Amino acid sequence: MNKLKITPFLVYGFCFSYLELLVRAFAVRPFFGPGLFLSLLFAVFSAGFFSVVTYGFPIKLRKYFIGLVLLISTVLHVGQIVYYSYFKTYFTIFSMANATEVKGFWKDIIHEIVSSYLPVLLCLLILLAFVLIYKKIETELPSVPEIKRGAIILVSASLLFVILVAATPLTPNSPKDALFKTNNVAISIPNLGLDLGLVLDSARLVFGFNPKVDLEPEEQEAEPDNTEILFYNKMDIDFAALIEGETNSTRKLMHQYFSSQLPTRQNEKTGIFKGKNLVFVCGESFSSFAVNEKYTPTLYRMATEGFNFTNFYNPIWGVSTSDGEYVQTVGLLPKTGVWSMRESSNRWLPFTMGNQFSKLDYRTLAYHNHYAEYYGRTTSHPNLGYKYKGLGTGLKVKEQWPESDLEMIDLTTGEFIGQEPWHVYYMTVSGHKNYNWAGQMMARRHKEDVADLDMSEGCKAYVACNMELDLAMGLLVERLKDAGELENTVFVISGDHYPYGLTYEEISEFLGHPVETEFELFKSTLIIWTSDMEPETVTKYASTIDIIPTISNLFGLEYDSRLLSGRDIFSSQEPLVMFSDRSFITKEGRYNARTKTTESFDEQGNLVLGESLPPEYVDYVNNIISNRFYFAKLILEEDYYKYIIPRWPAPVR
Repeated sequence: MNKLKITPFLVYGFCFSYLELLVRAFAVRPFFGPGLFLSLLFAVFSAGFFSVVTYGFPIKLRKYFIGLVLLISTVLHVGQIVYYSYFKTYFTIFSMANATEVKGFWKDIIHEIVSSYLPVLLCLLILLAFVLIYKKIETELPSVPEIKRGAIILVSASLLFVILVAATPLTPNSPKDALFKTNNVAISIPNLGLDLGLVLDSARLVFGFNPKVDLEPEEQEAEPDNTEILFYNKMDIDFAALIEGETNSTRKLMHQYFSSQLPTRQNEKTGIFKGKNLVFVCGESFSSFAVNEKYTPTLYRMATEGFNFTNFYNPIWGVSTSDGEYVQTVGLLPKTGVWSMRESSNRWLPFTMGNQFSKLDYRTLAYHNHYAEYYGRTTSHPNLGYKYKGLGTGLKVKEQWPESDLEMIDLTTGEFIGQEPWHVYYMTVSGHKNYNWAGQMMARRHKEDVADLDMSEGCKAYVACNMELDLAMGLLVERLKDAGELENTVFVISGDHYPYGLTYEEISEFLGHPVETEFELFKSTLIIWTSDMEPETVTKYASTIDIIPTISNLFGLEYDSRLLSGRDIFSSQEPLVMFSDRSFITKEGRYNARTKTTESFDEQGNLVLGESLPPEYVDYVNNIISNRFYFAKLILEEDYYKYIIPRWPAPVR
C-alpha cells in the first residue's frame, strides 16, 4: 500500500474544515443543521481552489504560500470567534476594513481574547501542525491519476452542495435564503459557513445585491374606536406623478412600494407633547436590568410613572452599537455589511429628531462622552440635525474607561437649559461592558453602593455602572426643575442593544429563571416620561425601530409613516417586532427563523402550548419583513428621501 502523500489539497481541506467546525462550535447556534454540511463541502471546494493557485507558484515558494493562506485563515476564524464573543454578532468585510476604529476598546478586546483562550488555542493548533509537517508536505505537480481523483472529489462535493441547497425550502434563515434572497452574515454564516458567508459578503459589497421583490400589499389598519379620527401621518407626496416620470428603475420600484404602504392614523396620543422640549437618550447597553427602585431611583421613577411598555424589545443588528443607534435615531432598519450610521452621513434624513425639531427652530444639540469620531459620528450626527460634541471635539470629560455620564450632563446642561425650545440627544457610555471591578471605572466607582446586592460580580457591576446613568438623569431632572422647565420636557430613553456583556447565566440571574435566548434575551425597556403625565401601561408589542414614528406622533410632528421601517406604537396598526435573522413577534404569536417553528398567543398574549401559526400567515409576515429590510437598504443606497421631500435649510448655529 502506497504511503499517503501530504499534498496541499489535504492540508487545505483539513485546515479549512477544522476551522469551520471550531466557528460552529463557538459562534453558531445550533451546531448541527444543513449549514454544517454545506460549510464542509465548501471547505473541500476551497481546498481545490487554493491547491490550483499553489501550483501556480514556483516550487520553492509553494510551502510559503500554503503557510500564508493558513495564517490568514486562522486569524480570520479566530477574529470571528472573538468578535462574536464580544458583540454577539459576526463581523463583515466592511468591518474588517475599518478595524482601526476599535482602538479605543483595546483593553476590552484583550480581555475577550483571554476569555476566549480555548477556541483561540484550538485555532492556533493549525499553525503548530503546519510547522510540524512542513517538511513532509509534497508540492510537486500531481500525477494525472491524482488530478483525476481530485477532480472527482471536487465535482462530487459541488454536486452534493447543489443537491443539499436544492433540498432545503426557501424560508427565512435558510441556505437558499442566504444564497439568493437575503444579504446578511447573521444568516449566511450559520447556513453556509464562515468562508462562503464572507465570500458572498465581499461580492455583494462590491457588486451590490438586489433580490426579487414581492410587493404584496399589507392588510388594512383596524378602524379606530373614535371614528372621527381620520387623519393620517403622511405627507403630501404625489407618488403617481413620481412613478410616471421616473426613469430610474430602482427608484420607480421604491415609489411603487412606498405608495402601496398604509400610513398610520393619528390617534388620541397625537400631539400630546407638542411644543415641549425633548431629551432623547441612547443608553449604552441600557435594559430593564438597569431599572431598580433602590439603586437607580430616577430611572425607576421614569419607567413606572410614564408609559410602561411591557412588551418592548431591543433586537441586535449587524454592527451592535452603531446599528442600534442608527435604528433608534433614524427609524430605518440598517443595511447589512456596512456601518449604516456612517454611510448615512451624506444622505438626507428628514425624520430624525434633530432634523424635525430644527425645522421648528428648536435648539438641537447632541453629545457623546467617548471619542467623538468613533463610528464616524463627527460627520453622521451633524447630518442628523445636531450641533455635536464628544470627547476630543469640545466635550471635556475626563478620559477614562468608560467615561462618566454624570460628568457629561454636568458639563452640557448650560448649553440648552433656559433656551427653550430645545432638543438634546445623548449617546452614553458608562454602561459599557466589561462588567467587573477591574476595568470598568463606573462600576468600580459604585462598587460599595451595590455591596448589599445578593448577586454575582457581573450583575452587581452592571447595576453599579448604570447608577452613573441614573445620577446623570437625576442631575438633569433637578436642573430642569430649578429652571422651571421640567414639566415642559419629555425624556425618551432606550438602549442601543441588550447588555451582551452579561453572560446568559448572569442574565438568567436577573430574570430569576433560565433566559430564553431567541426572544426573551432581547426584551427590554423603553422610557417615555414627563413629570406631569399620568402613568399608563402599554402592552402592545414594539421595538426600537418604532421609536422615531412614536415620538413623531406624540409631538405632533409632520412625518410620513409609510417611509419608516417601524410604526407608531399607539397607532391601531398591528404590531411587528422584527429581528435580524428574520424571526418575528406579532399579536398572533412568534416565529423562530432559526428553527422554523412558530408559537401562538391567546388574547391575553400568553403562549398557547401545541398551537402553531398558519403557514400562510408566516409567509405573509415574512414578506413584509423582507420588504422592509430591502427598501430600508435602498433608502440609504439611493439617498431616496432627497427625491421626494425637499431639504429644509440647516439651522444657523
